[in-house]
Amino acid sequence: MIVLSVDTSTQNACAAVMSHEGLIAEYTISNKKTHSQNIMPMIDDMLKKSDITMDMIDAFAVTVGPGSFTGLRIGMATVKTFSQVMKKPIVGVSTLEALAEGHILTDKLICPIIDARREDVYNALYKNGQCIQKDRAINIHTLLDEIKGQSVIFVGDGALAYRSIIEETMGEDAIFSPVCLNTTRGANVCQLALKKLDMGLCDDPYTLNPVYLRVSQAEREYAEKNKQ
Repeated sequence: MIVLSVDTSTQNACAAVMSHEGLIAEYTISNKKTHSQNIMPMIDDMLKKSDITMDMIDAFAVTVGPGSFTGLRIGMATVKTFSQVMKKPIVGVSTLEALAEGHILTDKLICPIIDARREDVYNALYKNGQCIQKDRAINIHTLLDEIKGQSVIFVGDGALAYRSIIEETMGEDAIFSPVCLNTTRGANVCQLALKKLDMGLCDDPYTLNPVYLRVSQAEREYAEKNKQ
């Protein structure tokens, strides 16, 4: 089975093609262009250089969030269109789970965090390959109060944004993921999708939607304005 994955939930645009036998191709781009400018040329180039045609793809995978509201919509629309047109399965994958996937071979607590601004983060917790705290939006100080006293691997752009706060609270218990593992990878999204497909799990391309976890800044400002 060959899976094509797309991730546009963060600053990076990622795509990969993978089968059960291994990774076939993987692209990651971080530049000043928007995801809408990057994603289709990146997919086209990746498929051409790996001698894969779209009709060889058996299933599609996409990160559903949390993350950038606009980015999530771009990736979701792209992959849902592929799934609907090609009549192939689609699998939604948590961005936080994809971040944690690169660290599953440790017995330490894995803490993926995505910066949601104003000292808020999107977060989940994983240990020994299992999710022990589902995706949520939480204040960074509240999160650290929950997990302090444990040896924790921090991964994601939130780990960079709030590193000084994390170090102040966690001290030597804080372990920061290296740069090469600190972002979502298309390969990890593919790998998680393959696991779900092997269990007979997939999503409906007509009802699969982004997981935002909270309303946008514009929606909050609109609600506040209407209160007045």
